[in-house]
Amino acid sequence: MKPNKSQSGQLHFIEEPTSIPFSIKRLFWLDQITEGAKRGIHAHREEQQALVCLSGRVSAILENLKGEQFSFELDSPSKALFIPPMVWTEFTFGPDAVLLGISDRQFCEQDYIRDRTEFEAFQNKIRPDSEAIYD
Repeated sequence: MKPNKSQSGQLHFIEEPTSIPFSIKRLFWLDQITEGAKRGIHAHREEQQALVCLSGRVSAILENLKGEQFSFELDSPSKALFIPPMVWTEFTFGPDAVLLGISDRQFCEQDYIRDRTEFEAFQNKIRPDSEAIYD
């Protein structure tokens, strides 16, 4: 997402479908989160999201089903982070951060995996080094 700059400021925009790889069903945002607080700490079974830090800074640590970890700094509204389903997320908020979430689904509690042990069970099913039996 490239901002449109002028002397009076910047305009940031998302145009569906070219900027976001899914149809948008829900927008949500987090603000007034205590500096250093962690949010996320879950995965989604089916939901896809794109996240944009509108102000401040949010550090993201993601882990996929293969156990690979990735870290990202969201520190500009011109950056967006795509999160596919079945990725464990953990976000650490900087001072005065505002994080916008863009989702392909309406809220559904059953889509959440909030228990780390449950997520690790999914990981063990697909990891080649696991002792799980493959179908």
